[in-house]
Parts: sequence; C-alpha cells; structure tokens
Amino acid sequence: MKIDPGCSNKWPGLFVLLAVLTGFGFIPQLCTAQQADKPVPEVVSASVPFYPRLALAARISGAVHLHLSTDGKRVTSITDQKGPVMLIAAAEQNVRTWAFAEHIPTSFDVNFNYKVIDSPRCYSGNKPVILHLPAEVEVDGAPLECDKDSYFRLQKYLHEQRVYPVELHITLNGKPTANPPEVVIANSAQSVTLPVKEGLFLVPEAMATGSSLRFQAGIGQDNIKINGINPNQLESIWTIMLADKTFGQDYPVPKRIHVHSTCILSFDPMDGDGIYMTVDPCRKPASE
Repeated sequence: MKIDPGCSNKWPGLFVLLAVLTGFGFIPQLCTAQQADKPVPEVVSASVPFYPRLALAARISGAVHLHLSTDGKRVTSITDQKGPVMLIAAAEQNVRTWAFAEHIPTSFDVNFNYKVIDSPRCYSGNKPVILHLPAEVEVDGAPLECDKDSYFRLQKYLHEQRVYPVELHITLNGKPTANPPEVVIANSAQSVTLPVKEGLFLVPEAMATGSSLRFQAGIGQDNIKINGINPNQLESIWTIMLADKTFGQDYPVPKRIHVHSTCILSFDPMDGDGIYMTVDPCRKPASE
C-alpha cells in the first residue's frame, strides 16, 4: 500500500482508505484527513468491509450508526447501534478489526453507508469501498459471483450474431439424458425452429423483448411443451427435469399434479441463485 505524501499535509489526522474491488482483490490507496469537530485516533490497520451476502441478495441497503469506545489501541465497546439489523452486524464485525495508533482512550461516532448498485451481470469494473476512517464508511454492493465463461460467451454471441446462446440440459429421474436435435421457440409474433449444437440453441435477439416464450421439443419418447417463459431467462442456463414418480425433496410438487406429465424448468443465472417453474401438463407421449 502507498501513502500519498501530499495527503498528510492537507488533511492531518484522519485515515482515509479507498479500497477498490477489482475482480479477485483489492487495490488500496491511503491518505490522511481530519475530523471537523474533535481529534480522533488514527487507524493504522483495518479489514476492508464487505457487503453481507444475504443482505445483498435481499437488496437491503441503508445507513448504520455506531458509537465506539476505545482503550487507546482498539475498540472496546459499541453502543447506540442504529440501522438495518443485518448491516449493523457486518459493520460491528468490521470495526472490531480496526487497530489505532496509541492514544488516550476516547469515544466517537461512525457511520456506515451500504448501497446496492445495479450493475451488468458479471460486472467487471471497480466496486468502490470508501473508508473515511474512523468516521465514515461507504460500501457499494454488486453481484460478486458469476459464471464468467457463460457471460462472455453470451456477450460474444450477442455482439457477433445478435442471438442469445441458451445452454440446455435435460434430466430424467435425476440423471442427465440426451438433448433433442432441435427445439422450437415461439412468442406471439413468430416461431422459430433452432438446432441444438454442443448443448446450445441460439435464439434471435428480437425474441428477448415482448411477450412470453413457448418452448417445444421432442425429448426421448415424449413431446414437451412449456408456455409462459419470461424472455429475460434467455440469459440463463436452462435445465428441463422430467420424472416418472418423484422429483425429489428439492423440487416438491402439489399432490394434485401428475408427476409423469409434469416438467420442471430451472433457470440458472450467471450471477446468483436461480428459479424454476413447474408446468403440468407439459409432457405427452409422442404417440399421442
């Protein structure tokens, strides 16, 4: 880490860290500053705060206020906590990592500001964590997990061919089975028959807008038809699950549903938890 020599003359006293999250690590830049109302202890080391995973998934954001007391080296007590409970816990965990230059025991306030940012999937730019230590902390949260191979494949196909490459998987009774040679994707405006090659079928970009989609294919001895697919799911990996008796504990279905005529279509996005839809009826023997 480098300290800008010009900073210490301009703002003597308060430690400011700009930690930029880039891909797999942080690039910190250090500077010093001074609190306006009274002297505060200098932070000599601190962990970079992370946005709590569950809070980010639930899009919980907001300000956290803490009142800290020190023993001259570290934080000894935290009181007057205000803000979302999940974010308070993360802020408290972070301040307990702070180490101060030796000072007369004191107390002061600190504010954490957590903000969820809407970024493109597999966001590859900088996600700033700005720490005006020890008075203020700003944490921006964006998706941290991502299937980069799928994402960049998507971008390549969209840029070069104006199509969405949908990765397709089929399971029968929990075991992988062969993909169909072709599928039909339709909406209210058009219907296209698309070959499945190397596990992918390529959907024209124009079908990503407008009405819901219908999927049709011959899989094994069955004809499969699934209606009501959100066009946004063209950016996900599709897994069609078929079963003769049960889909297992992970995919419970209502008692009124006939498993042998039901399909479960799971959408696995590139940057988080997926969703699935249960469709009955969707599966009919090809002979009918």
